[in-house]
Amino acid sequence: MNTLAIGVAFLDAVAFGLSTALMHHSASRAPQGPGGLSGLLQLLRHLAGQPTWLAGIVASLTGLVLHSVALALGSLAVVQPIVVTGLVFAFVFRAVLDRRWPEPRMMSWVVLVAAGIAVFLVGAHSSESSGHFTASSALWFVAVAGTVAALTWWLATRVEVQRAGLLMGIAGGLLFGMIASMIKVVTSSDGVWDALTTWPIYALAGLGAAAFLSNQYAYNRAPLSHSLPVLNVINPVVAVTFGIVVFDEAPSSDPALLTLELVGLVMVLTGVAFLAREEHEDTTGDGPADAPPTEPVLPPPAPLGELRTAADPLLS
Repeated sequence: MNTLAIGVAFLDAVAFGLSTALMHHSASRAPQGPGGLSGLLQLLRHLAGQPTWLAGIVASLTGLVLHSVALALGSLAVVQPIVVTGLVFAFVFRAVLDRRWPEPRMMSWVVLVAAGIAVFLVGAHSSESSGHFTASSALWFVAVAGTVAALTWWLATRVEVQRAGLLMGIAGGLLFGMIASMIKVVTSSDGVWDALTTWPIYALAGLGAAAFLSNQYAYNRAPLSHSLPVLNVINPVVAVTFGIVVFDEAPSSDPALLTLELVGLVMVLTGVAFLAREEHEDTTGDGPADAPPTEPVLPPPAPLGELRTAADPLLS
């Protein structure tokens, strides 16, 4: 296992968490426009003038570079379990931006999900990438996963907030899983000219734009806890499946590793289920909690004589 790939992947996880927190901090406070493409364009016009959001873009691009380096050094099955631990950093940085301590209950489920993903994928992989792939298999994989992501995103723009975040997380997970897959394909090319003259690098550009837009819509429409956990579940599963199908990263049949897969899956499903039940906006950093209603302040009672005078002017 490549130690340098692990270190770069860890730095990528930090960059991913920071970019997510910065962009969600801005997008969650932006006014919600109409659904669909017109609402997305209005959102982007608003965010383009927000310094925090622009800083998130820089962090995101840094993470993309680190991700590319990590995948050039190691396999999808090694890199992706580490990258998705950025889920924990995202919630920590999000709390820091709001100048508060992370909600302990929320963080316990976040850590459980991240740990479960790592355990599952440690059990799921057994071999390094072969470095060779079949273009037709890769194309079919991207076409199918891209179609499912597009349909999921379309549904997310037509449902209520509670379901929109979950659906956006699913679409984002599919997209980011394919992005990691395409990065691996591009970095496995024989040279720069080979990479520029084949379809994967252009598919990577399109997937990157789609994932970016999908995330901004999700950040604006729903709390981070509704979209990010499921995104981080689906993302590595898609990437590792791509590695098995296209790069011959054969899964193991070892009973101990299969047990790890089962334990990790239970951890992930448990954490996501409890995160989905968190309804309080203050646990996601979407703004200050609503202030409790204030009781009206009544004037002190007047003396009895004054009451009688006010009630009957003839007595005055």
